[in-house]
Amino acid sequence: MHKRYLVTAQWDEEAGVWVAFSDDIPGLVTEAPDLDTLMKRIVAVAPELLEDNAQLLDEHVHPGDLLDICIMSQFRMADAHAR
Repeated sequence: MHKRYLVTAQWDEEAGVWVAFSDDIPGLVTEAPDLDTLMKRIVAVAPELLEDNAQLLDEHVHPGDLLDICIMSQFRMADAHAR
C-alpha cells in the first residue's frame, strides 16, 4: 500500500521555531529550530501516530507500508529576489 500524507510547516516568528501539523496524521504537532530537525521529528513520530490513531483514519496503515509524507510551507519572496 502507498498512501500520501500532507504535513504543513510554518515558521513561528514569536517562538523562533518551525511548527508542523497535519490533518492527515491525527495528533501530529511538533516544532524544531530548523527544517532538517523538523523533518526528522515528523518521520520519527508519524508512523507511531498513524498506528495509535488508526481508528480515526479511513485506511489503516500496516507495517511495511510505504508512507509518502509531503511537507508544505508558504513563504514570501524578498522584494529583491522577486523581479
